Amino acid sequence: MRKISLSALFLIYTVLALAQYTPESVPNTKLVNNSYVSNPDHLIKESTVAEIDSVLSRLEKQTSAQVAVVVLNSIGDASDVDFSQSLFNLWGIGQANSNGLLILVVDNPHVLRFHTGYGLEGALPDKICKDIQRDKIVPSFKEGDYDTGLLNGVNEVSKILTDPNYKAELAASQETDTTTGSPIMVYLMILARYSL
Repeated sequence: MRKISLSALFLIYTVLALAQYTPESVPNTKLVNNSYVSNPDHLIKESTVAEIDSVLSRLEKQTSAQVAVVVLNSIGDASDVDFSQSLFNLWGIGQANSNGLLILVVDNPHVLRFHTGYGLEGALPDKICKDIQRDKIVPSFKEGDYDTGLLNGVNEVSKILTDPNYKAELAASQETDTTTGSPIMVYLMILARYSL
């Protein structure tokens, strides 16, 4: 058996690490093993995938809402907005009333995006999604900890969708909070903080 040189192994690793996904090439693990998490580059631990699967399975049983988490190395020069929309439609996330949420994380360049179907826009409006990103996910991401950030974010989404009292408390606090600015400014702040 012929040995592979160290430089050849490095080249193979580099090519794989720089793989750029299209919506069509992202593995839909829901169809393969009923997982809610597509993590083809192993950017989060398998134990984290199992925890997220457990939370999102309970959420779907309780509310019928479907959440998909996709964690990728790169989508190249593609727009994260277009990529998310295409992937959301391709996978058909959510039931007939499109009560789905796609959480997209891209390592290079740093992207964190929530894409909601119209059936969840009332429960998860842009403002709440941006607050979840800013307060629950981005602080861990800035430390290089995707696992904790995603677990925090998924747990917050689940709590909002399953606990009406908690959602009412959030809504009340948002009415009195004038420091966060417009959703666009919040989004820009998230991008700026995450890329540091």
